[in-house]
Amino acid sequence: MIYDLNHSNQYITGLALCALGAICSPEMSRDLGGEVERLMKSTNPYLKKKAVLCAVRIIRKVPEQFDVFQNSVRSLLTEKNHGVLLTATSLVTEMCEQNTQALQSFRKLVPNLVRILKTLIMSGYSPEHDVSGISDPFLQVHLLRLLRILGRNDSEASEAMNDILAQVSTNTENSKNVGNAILYETVLTIMDIKSESGLRVLAVNILGRFLLNNDKNIRYVALNTLLRVVHADHNAVQRHR
Repeated sequence: MIYDLNHSNQYITGLALCALGAICSPEMSRDLGGEVERLMKSTNPYLKKKAVLCAVRIIRKVPEQFDVFQNSVRSLLTEKNHGVLLTATSLVTEMCEQNTQALQSFRKLVPNLVRILKTLIMSGYSPEHDVSGISDPFLQVHLLRLLRILGRNDSEASEAMNDILAQVSTNTENSKNVGNAILYETVLTIMDIKSESGLRVLAVNILGRFLLNNDKNIRYVALNTLLRVVHADHNAVQRHR
């Protein structure tokens, strides 16, 4: 395994990383975590992505290993490559869900994550990342989920993301399912963090628009979400009876 992780052929190294992520025991994770972390610093985006995904699997099995990957994943959040950014966001999300210490540490990254999300929603057309007129919705959804975890029960982190959540809510096109998926994640984030009351009203209004959608799946999702929201903000939901 160590030989393959150091192979000159990127595909052999990538295969070794996939195998390690699939079969590693806690002992293997501790022994080879350093090798995975080294590959996260590679100049090759393909190897970076594979190494980060392997790290996600390792963290699921050995949450305390977050110390090994913490510094490397921070630097990956400054990458321009969307694939690397997507996997790095997944790794930070996994770390925060598994380890309270990691959650406290990564809350400092909220301004960086907000900046990435703002760049996505304000950027022009990019054929490489565009889906139905929206720039990289997959990355946007991952960022919103991470922001939700970081903002939960933390006033300072929530305050830092209020503006960008309002921007996503008002600037995202809702005529396609891609846009509705982003709006849905935005609503969940707004309702789960310590957001401003005006932002919560905006979120409930989005769910109200979902109720008017012809797609039964979207209406079902809206009703389910309103059912959860009604306990937190009864008056806002009352308007959509």
